Amino acid sequence: MCGIGGVINLSKNTSKLKFKNISILKKLISRRGPDNNGNWISKEKDVVLTIQRLATQDKRIIANQPCYSTDKTIVAIMNGEIYNQIKLRKFLTEKGYKFISYNDTEVVANAYHYWGIKFLNKIQGQFALVVYDLNKKKGIIARDEHGICPLFFLKDNKKIMFSSTADSIFYQSNIKLKINKKALSEYIVGGCALEGRTIYKNIKYLEPGNYLEFTSSLKIKEKRFVNVTDFLNYDTSSLKSKDGYINKIYNTLKNNVKYSIHGDKTVGIYLSSGLDSALILALYRYLYPNSKIKTFTASFENIKNKKLTGEQNEVKKICNYFNASNKIVRVKSKDLIKSLGEFSQPPCDILEATYTALAKEAKKSNVEVILSGEGSDEMFFGYDHNLALISYFKKEFKFLNKKFKFRNKLINNSAKKKFNKIEDLFLFGGANIDLDKNRKEIFNNSITKTDSLKKTISKMIKKYNFKNPIDVDKIIVLLDYHIKLPELLLRRADYHGMHEGVEMRFPFLNKNLKDLLYATPLKYKIDKSLIAKNLLRKVASKLIPNHLMFEKLPFGVPGVTNEYFKKSQIKFKEAAFKNIFNSNFKHMKKTVLYGLHSRLKFFKKDFLKKLIKKQENNKNCKFDTTLWRIWSFATWYNNKVKN
Repeated sequence: MCGIGGVINLSKNTSKLKFKNISILKKLISRRGPDNNGNWISKEKDVVLTIQRLATQDKRIIANQPCYSTDKTIVAIMNGEIYNQIKLRKFLTEKGYKFISYNDTEVVANAYHYWGIKFLNKIQGQFALVVYDLNKKKGIIARDEHGICPLFFLKDNKKIMFSSTADSIFYQSNIKLKINKKALSEYIVGGCALEGRTIYKNIKYLEPGNYLEFTSSLKIKEKRFVNVTDFLNYDTSSLKSKDGYINKIYNTLKNNVKYSIHGDKTVGIYLSSGLDSALILALYRYLYPNSKIKTFTASFENIKNKKLTGEQNEVKKICNYFNASNKIVRVKSKDLIKSLGEFSQPPCDILEATYTALAKEAKKSNVEVILSGEGSDEMFFGYDHNLALISYFKKEFKFLNKKFKFRNKLINNSAKKKFNKIEDLFLFGGANIDLDKNRKEIFNNSITKTDSLKKTISKMIKKYNFKNPIDVDKIIVLLDYHIKLPELLLRRADYHGMHEGVEMRFPFLNKNLKDLLYATPLKYKIDKSLIAKNLLRKVASKLIPNHLMFEKLPFGVPGVTNEYFKKSQIKFKEAAFKNIFNSNFKHMKKTVLYGLHSRLKFFKKDFLKKLIKKQENNKNCKFDTTLWRIWSFATWYNNKVKN
């Protein structure tokens, strides 16, 4: 991946672009691309494109970006990878196009020249890209449908500014720091902002699967180039049985791993004891039996005895079996605190700093491309709340009540049996709490008067063309995949990895696998064995022996602090929590109650005091994620104001 940015001046009545500001942008995205940088400036000096390149393939000078079409009328820059570039390159060559490098951005330029905007449906991969037509004076800014590669923009009636990071736009635009109140409310209660909002009032993110079309005549349109319900048209006629689906999933995932590791860089894997990352390792070893592979595992120091805690014993067994080296990465409390303030937006997850620690170690080990198992849980029903909701709505899956008795009790109590709309599923599905009610408890009127979360989700559903009724399993998976995954989970991987110059790739996140899995009958995904992600286990059994398929405990932070989670409150998480809250309690209390954010009067002071007192009296490691997110925002805001 790389860092991209630029400015497009849409007004003929304004002065030429200020290149001083472009220099600021380049500096702020430089860590994303340490290998090379490049610029392109239009003849009229009204368009500037800049790129900081992390060269994963074809390191020759001639392969540096920006890249051009054969006739030099199309210029393109890109952050990402095009997995099917070889196939596209062959097709375009047969049509008379010539290539001077193996950079897949050159394929993008020629593909746009041949197909126009339809090329977005021809390419497969992870990308944020900009294409500009010199003759027609128009272009597009686009982001992949999975939301792997970030892309932010600011637009007014004079210009569009865009970048791989939100803060680089903020600093170069010279605008005042104003908080988007609705984004803040969505972040605190749900973990991520929706509908393209960022924490910055004036800056948006381009939603996954969308493109921004611009012309010199001040016409700016944001459109979708993918339909989230494409899976409804997926041809499964040749897949006659569960075994047929298993084989198809296996071969598709194997090809995705192969696509993900093209290039010249040394490859590594972030490895936990879970099935997702273990399968990625197994597939890599199957494809490249003699290659060296480095893996990295996060662990915390136990605050009492200073011993490492985590999953290292299970990981060691997996690595020994697949002949892979492993590095246990020690994550310290100070690293977590530091991460709160130094990134583009407030960290959304308490364990985000593990990604920084892992990326630093990978870079130190000369590994610059990392494979990750993110995306598996969204498609293989790895989340308990999704299964609980299925058991609630679908009579044929009532047997799931045996496993999710506690969850269902919460659902029944919270929703009062009023689960009949998609909005209800989204709002109650994850945390089993009324998120809109929570907003009123946390925030003052300046924020609660914004649209309710339920209203927002209703708007999004209409935009994504969801229809009632679609099977509940497809609804909840699609919402998780297209809303939560990009802005809650993938963001942390990109931000922290690219901050260290390490590119992450996600074999589970490919359109071919996504559409196949969404089209797979539910009866094949869930059975009476009650084994989590049973279908994926069947796929993995082709390469991984049963004794290495460990039942991984939840890696995240529980939003509900009660008996249901007692089993998961062990070792790794306990060490992480105690390091954070016990070691830094004074800092947290001071920042949350009296930080610079307090002058904005967003939060109810009584609520903050109640939250702090509750944590102060809590003798074990359990806590409410709301406290973490407020602390994260407060620390981030302090840092931004001071800088």
